[in-house]
Amino acid sequence: MSTVQPSGVGQSQHPLLQHDYQGLCWWCGSTADSREHRHKKADVVRSFGSGPWPDPVVRVRGGSSYEERIQGPNSDKLKFAKVLCANCNNARSQPFDLAYDAFASFLHQNAESVVKTGGFQFSRIYGKNWRDERRALAKYFTKSICCRLAEDRVRVPQSLIHYMDGSLRDLPSLTLEMNVNMAKYELGVHMRDAHGDGDGSLWLGDHRIIYDQQGDPVGTLSHLGFDWFNLDYQFMFTRRRGRANFFAGDSVRLERFWPDGFSAGDVARACQDCNSTST
Repeated sequence: MSTVQPSGVGQSQHPLLQHDYQGLCWWCGSTADSREHRHKKADVVRSFGSGPWPDPVVRVRGGSSYEERIQGPNSDKLKFAKVLCANCNNARSQPFDLAYDAFASFLHQNAESVVKTGGFQFSRIYGKNWRDERRALAKYFTKSICCRLAEDRVRVPQSLIHYMDGSLRDLPSLTLEMNVNMAKYELGVHMRDAHGDGDGSLWLGDHRIIYDQQGDPVGTLSHLGFDWFNLDYQFMFTRRRGRANFFAGDSVRLERFWPDGFSAGDVARACQDCNSTST
C-alpha cells in the first residue's frame, strides 16, 4: 500500500528527488536555453485574450497563500524553468503541440456535448489518422510532465525519453487519466449565463510524493487542465509499463467527478454577486 505526501516535491531531501540537470536539456542533453509554457499558449490566449491584459490575471501558488499577477500570455510566470533546449521545445516536439492544439480546440468548441455524453471520439478530432495523432497527444502530455519533473529536480527516466523519441512504442512510467471536473464546468456555465463572463481557467495541481510502506519515495503525482478538462497523472520511478484511459480505442469515456465538498448547484449558491442583498 502506498501513501501520498502532502508537501511539495521540491521540499523533499531524498536523493531520488534531488537530481540536478545542471543547465542541460532533460531530453537530449544539450544546453537548456528554452522555456516551455506550463499551459499551452493557445489555451492562455483562448481563456484570457492575447494581452496585454488591462486587468491582470492572477496565478495562485501554494493553495491560496501566494498570488502572482500576470500581464500577458508571454509572461515567464507562465513558463517552466529552462529545462529544455530550443530544438526539443520547438521543432522536435512540434507534432505533439499541433496534436494538442487540435484536441484542446475541439473540447473548447464542443464542451456541452462532451460533458453531457461523457466522452468523445478521436476520429472526430483527427480524422483517419487518429491513432497516430492520439499518440502525439500523449507525447505532448508526457513532454509537459517531464518538464515539471526536471524543474522539480526529479530525474526523467530513459524509458520516457525513448518513448518521446519513438524508439519505445508503449507508454512507460506514467499513468494518465482524462476526466471532467464538474465543479469547474458548472462554474464556467454559471459565469457565462449569469454574468456574461467567458474567461476560462488553467491549472497545475500540487506536485506530491508517493511513498511505500517503508517510507521510501516510489513516485509522484499531480494533475493539470483547462476549463473543465482535467488530466490526472502518476509518475512511478520503476514502472515499466504505463497506462492511459484514452488508449482503449477511438471512443473515450470520461469520468465526471465532483471534488470533495462540492455538489451540483454549489457554484450558483456560493456566488456572491448572485446572492448579495442591497441595503
